[in-house]
Amino acid sequence: MPIQSLNNALTGLRAAQNAINLTSHNIANASTPGYTRKILPQEASFTDVNSLGVRIGEVLRSVDMSLIRELVGQTSQISGLDVREQYLSRIQAYHGASEAETSIGAVLNNLKEDFISLSSEPESSILLNNVVSSAQETARLFNDFSSTLQQLRNESQTDISASVDEVNGALETVATLNVRIAKLAAAGQSTADLEDQRDAAISLVAEHLSVSYYRAENNKIVLMTANGQTLADTAARRLVFNPTQQGPGTFYPGGGSAGLFIDSTTGIELTGSNIGGKIGALFTLRDETLPQYQAQLDELAQKTAERFATQGLELFTDALGNVPPSVVPPGAVGYVGFAAEIRVNATVVADPTLVRSGTNGATVPTGSNEVIRKIIDFTFGAFTGQQAVGTVDISAGTIFAATGLSQFAQIIGTVDIASLGILDSHPAITAGAQFTIDVGGGPALITINAGDTATDLVNNINIALPGTARLNSLGQIVLEAGADITVTAASLTAAGLAALGLTAGVTPAQDPSFTISAGLNNPVTIFISPTDTQANLLADLNAVPGITATLGPGGVLLITPDDGGDIALTNGLGDPLIALGVSVVGTPHTPFRENNLGPNADISTQLVGFTSLVQFAQGLVSQHGETYRDTQKSQESEQLFYDTLETRFLNESGVDLDQELAKLIELQTAYSAAARAISVSEELFNTLLNAF
Repeated sequence: MPIQSLNNALTGLRAAQNAINLTSHNIANASTPGYTRKILPQEASFTDVNSLGVRIGEVLRSVDMSLIRELVGQTSQISGLDVREQYLSRIQAYHGASEAETSIGAVLNNLKEDFISLSSEPESSILLNNVVSSAQETARLFNDFSSTLQQLRNESQTDISASVDEVNGALETVATLNVRIAKLAAAGQSTADLEDQRDAAISLVAEHLSVSYYRAENNKIVLMTANGQTLADTAARRLVFNPTQQGPGTFYPGGGSAGLFIDSTTGIELTGSNIGGKIGALFTLRDETLPQYQAQLDELAQKTAERFATQGLELFTDALGNVPPSVVPPGAVGYVGFAAEIRVNATVVADPTLVRSGTNGATVPTGSNEVIRKIIDFTFGAFTGQQAVGTVDISAGTIFAATGLSQFAQIIGTVDIASLGILDSHPAITAGAQFTIDVGGGPALITINAGDTATDLVNNINIALPGTARLNSLGQIVLEAGADITVTAASLTAAGLAALGLTAGVTPAQDPSFTISAGLNNPVTIFISPTDTQANLLADLNAVPGITATLGPGGVLLITPDDGGDIALTNGLGDPLIALGVSVVGTPHTPFRENNLGPNADISTQLVGFTSLVQFAQGLVSQHGETYRDTQKSQESEQLFYDTLETRFLNESGVDLDQELAKLIELQTAYSAAARAISVSEELFNTLLNAF
């Protein structure tokens, strides 16, 4: 009996001692990153019906494996957002605060203001040089921003390489620990501390890319990418990334940018998949976000140069002195990277007076601000110029037949007859006096009755010849017809006609006409004769300096200034512009392209609805800021969720010093009890021996 009691006490003592050691180990590693609380399973052990002891198991971790999985996944999310925020914050720093006015939008607006200042003193050498300096600052900002974007793309590759090295090291660690854990597990030994180390290595991998995993035999972990490609089990598979220099023309795949692979560059490709983590964010920055910003900048640079050139001033060019043209979508553009090389035209730098006179060789009068005005109104405006657009189809037959135009004769009286009151009160006019008017259908006899006023006279004429007479705002009689107008005095006499402001004779009908001019060119009068067709009209119009006339869809007349700017039209006899349905409207610029940009023609700017240069530039800066703020918000939200998970994990799996100290006291009590039991057993054993 004493031997059984001693055995029971010894097993309890050993269990208490092991538990005390483990608790001390927990306390010592309470602040060790990645350490989880360890527990020592104990159970009663029966050797026979009268023998009772304590059996201890292998040390285990007190962890929630599903919670660890959530933390691993959230680690990838946080790491990716962190690196994205860091890169985008540098873009924001480049743009500067809005009040600093250092962004591309602010600098373009400053250039516009310098042109406005110059418009009041176009010959001022100081103001001309100010415009050139402002243009050079604009070009420099385009260059610097492009350089910043490419620098960030190359830095992203450096960071990808560093991440790949860390991942490969961590994968080796996971594989090595898997082997050791499997051996210990097969031997029935504790693997708890090694599992902590393996979790830390998995967490490190998860910082750089999204992973998934499952447990295999003997407590091994098979670590995979989010898409299921194996990264490590008992052996590690290496990630391969061979970076190349990035520029505006590089892209992935097939455009000189390196991809990410498993084992070798001919192995499994990860680049186009959901990589996640830091590496995924860096690839997104290198291949999507930053190239999109470059495409936006190139589009703004090209449209800036083109819109200046359209108004007759090639202020901005490429390194060869050319202005890259727009390309009709969806064709690939030829100005990829233009923002990196845009500069002020060397001829303008050498001769700033070209800012006033333009670079197309046109003769501009001294002191004229016509080119400057066009720059202000149209280069920086919503339209490239004005256009006269008709609404009547003149493609067939004569213009007269298509529009209802006719030759036109007009007589305007020279006397305010409305002020006479009763017409026969004038000494040269007697009641019943008559005169004739012939508008091509034979003479019509017009009688001035007793008591008739000017209005009565107009009514009498229109009864005989509908639509022929009216009074103008000066009280003068106006006779209008689509044929020659012949007036005879009859009984009214020449003196009576003179009293009405008229004279006897024939006023021949004339062809309808209007005047037209573009910019500072002198107005030219265009006449339309009864036999003229659209070909005759277009020929006359195209002979006018500075304009091009064509027929648009539906056979309507289109008149466009050759060098942009505005167009002036004035109706003449017969109001032909009204008959043609012509009105002057703004001609839209070649729009900013949204799609099919970049070296691979696969980039969208996602900037829609902007028409002017400053608007587009401000929209560009605004979109960058919004993207940065959205990233910050996501980062804060995901970090809050991560912190919640981590707190829960620490509460459930971390070491609580108060709990461990309480446990230590409990174990010390158990140890003392077991020691006391040994002491009692010893006394009983001695008593038994002494009995013999």
